[in-house]
Amino acid sequence: MSIDKKLRPHFHITGGEGWINDPNGLVYYRGKYHAFYQYYPEATHWGPMHWGHAVSGDLTHWETLAPALYPDENDDGCFSGSALVWQDKLWLLYTSFTENGG
Repeated sequence: MSIDKKLRPHFHITGGEGWINDPNGLVYYRGKYHAFYQYYPEATHWGPMHWGHAVSGDLTHWETLAPALYPDENDDGCFSGSALVWQDKLWLLYTSFTENGG
């Protein structure tokens, strides 16, 4: 389901579609601001968390990119964390878990 652009907020990051949740990393890297957030692109309810990714040159106009992190078959999602720049590389740190204790 796609939402009409005129109905979207003008100064707020939104995912393309699906469920958007907590912001987890805001960082300035190589001339752009990057925002990462918990995101489930498959439905408008909670599900296995991904990390959505948006970039901006001015903190007002945002471009939504493909998810930065995806859960794999061995975990239930990519949850809280942060982003940092270290040694000219962008690093993403996050928590994950499995329901079955694996």
